[in-house]
Amino acid sequence: MNLQEALSLHDKGVVSLVGAGGKSSLMYSLARELVAAGKSVLTTTTTKIFMPSSAESAVTILSKIPEEIVEKAESLLGEYSHLTVGSEHLQIHDKLNGLEPSVIEHILHADLFDFIIIEADGADRKPLKACAPHEPVVPLFSDCIVALVGLDVVAKPLTEEWVFRPTIFSRITGLKLMQSVTESAIASLMLHDMSSITETGRRSTKIAFLNKADNLKALEAGERIAAFLQKRGRGIFHRVVIGELRAEPVIQQCRIVQ
Repeated sequence: MNLQEALSLHDKGVVSLVGAGGKSSLMYSLARELVAAGKSVLTTTTTKIFMPSSAESAVTILSKIPEEIVEKAESLLGEYSHLTVGSEHLQIHDKLNGLEPSVIEHILHADLFDFIIIEADGADRKPLKACAPHEPVVPLFSDCIVALVGLDVVAKPLTEEWVFRPTIFSRITGLKLMQSVTESAIASLMLHDMSSITETGRRSTKIAFLNKADNLKALEAGERIAAFLQKRGRGIFHRVVIGELRAEPVIQQCRIVQ
């Protein structure tokens, strides 16, 4: 099973990635897979991401003006099937500043790309994140929202080393600071944060992606989280994916939530 199948993507769509523990890896891996399948892809962010390497994205457009972005994209798509767009390059941290959702929507209506993949959350490279009230910045026109967690956080202490905003995580889950992060607490956080995302009348497909299942212990932890989400996530998550995002992504399991 490839990523497109695991995420239940069809011929076109807008995919927003939230959470922690592999958003950029998923974004560029999915872009490569879709391009290989003959699709045109835009990758971007509503927050900040590191500037993509040439292996991740051959061309990056820098502009805040939607009409200018569309014009540049039209001129490049004959040669490149995957483009990245951001408003500016923040050279001090080598980061790409994101676009407002209204700008991404303008690009969407230009109908240049089969898929737009948006990194819609920041987590300071931690494997787990608890969202502040203003997060994540998910466009209302998203067709698919993928919430990621890095399974290497299981059994680690609830500290800033492992969890982005551990105090918020503690408040949501009841787990005390310095206690070991449990599978049930991770599931509770994912349900809380995903249920808080605003939607329009067009309902998005919501997927939990449990990443870094690169050994039996991590896979078993992923299975326990998946079981929690299947039991308690009806009406919130549509499926749970357990896998590894590496050079060649591996999907270990894909469960439907009913």
